[in-house]
Amino acid sequence: MKVRNIARAAAIVLAVCGLLAATAGAAGKEGWGPQKDYVGRYHVKVTKGGKLGVRGGQLNLFIQEEFPGSLQPAGILKLTTRAGRIDLVYLTDLHHRGTGRGAEIHGGAFIGPKIGTFAGTQRKPGRIRATLHTRGLGTVKALFVRFSTKPTQ
Repeated sequence: MKVRNIARAAAIVLAVCGLLAATAGAAGKEGWGPQKDYVGRYHVKVTKGGKLGVRGGQLNLFIQEEFPGSLQPAGILKLTTRAGRIDLVYLTDLHHRGTGRGAEIHGGAFIGPKIGTFAGTQRKPGRIRATLHTRGLGTVKALFVRFSTKPTQ
């Protein structure tokens, strides 16, 4: 009787450990792969404008110093709506798994409140097809095409 209970307990522990290990790896790796494949400036070609009718914009991806000695990939996304309004949002916690690319979207600043998510695919360097979800903009679908490998030019 005790051996059967010990075997069941061991099976449960192994299953939970396997689940925890799988969950830990689910977020993917930091950044969007090798920096040369994603750092730079992108034109935003909108295919679905969301609630505010986003027409286009520009994305700047770079490496920032979060605090001394800690370099983190980040981005600033400028979107223009059909009413001519310009929205700036900030991408942090960039991560990837295979061709998948993801990030958190923050409002107001990099340390501002999380207001949405960025989920996309990069089939080749410099081209990312993505969906952005925020409460204010709704769901925006776009193709990001890199036109400069330098974040400031």
